Amino acid sequence: MAERGAHLTGTAYIRPSIFEIIAQKSLSSILEPAFKKILSFLVSFNPERYGHVLQWADEGYLIFNAILQEYYLKKYSASFSETFYGLKRVAVIDSKLKGKLPYKQHLLSLILIVALPYLKNKLVKLSLKYRLEEAEGRESRERRQTFFRKYVVNGHSIFFVTYESLVLYYYILYVSERSIYPSPLLRLLSVTLTYADPQSVLNSADLLRKIKENSFTVDDGWNIFQRIVTGSFELAAFVLQFYSWWSQENYDTDIMNLPAPPPPKVPTVTQQYKGICPLCHKIQHIHTVLMVSGYVFCYQCILSEIRKNKRCPVTHYPAKEDDLIRLYIE
Repeated sequence: MAERGAHLTGTAYIRPSIFEIIAQKSLSSILEPAFKKILSFLVSFNPERYGHVLQWADEGYLIFNAILQEYYLKKYSASFSETFYGLKRVAVIDSKLKGKLPYKQHLLSLILIVALPYLKNKLVKLSLKYRLEEAEGRESRERRQTFFRKYVVNGHSIFFVTYESLVLYYYILYVSERSIYPSPLLRLLSVTLTYADPQSVLNSADLLRKIKENSFTVDDGWNIFQRIVTGSFELAAFVLQFYSWWSQENYDTDIMNLPAPPPPKVPTVTQQYKGICPLCHKIQHIHTVLMVSGYVFCYQCILSEIRKNKRCPVTHYPAKEDDLIRLYIE
């Protein structure tokens, strides 16, 4: 009933296209990588002093995202990415569309926009950690912990596959005009998306007139400042989205157009490490290659070495944990 009634009563409803719905979702997904990349760049100026900040990158983004989304929800009744595409959220209450989000829908929207990506990211990292420990044979033998690990590893995959299938189902309903809700989360909140109303903007002529008439107020200055800040965020988001699209579009073709390099010459010193770990001199357990040098070690051996000395034990090239790659060898 809500889907039908929303077209008839309350605020005028204009259905956004499915491309705008997907585009704003894609934009919101690149905010976190961009934030962490900028944070990593700033920390790189003094890693000894501020390196520990990167351990709290997820929490830092959580706070930043909460402030950003709260501002946009309060001012535009939409998230940052929805505002960028000229959309806004309207509540569906008793088969009527409300022009502005009620407090309950506003609060629940903020919680889902901010908390859901954070929890999803933490769950993925925890699942990856448990999978790696299981592959290394370091999983806990305690029954309760074993059950929890299996629940995290298997449960999160099932949950997110189910959720993405549900998202696809709602896309189909939305495109076929059988529902006004473009996602299951919006359906849960009884909120849908429509086009935002045009915003009154103080243009250059009005600004000069106010200055000339000495009627320029603090509120006018604050509005201009807000426009500059939000406009900068939106411009940066557009550049990031374009760069992400450009990189993805050209990555495969650029790689394929490159000539195949000749195989490197194998130094004679490597012959003594053929089939054995250069550290423990035994057959490798959980084969792990160090990218900076190409040598294959036991995972536990090279992990301890990298954490302690931060370099390859054979070539002495600088290295970090991110340079380790697991090899799956039968």
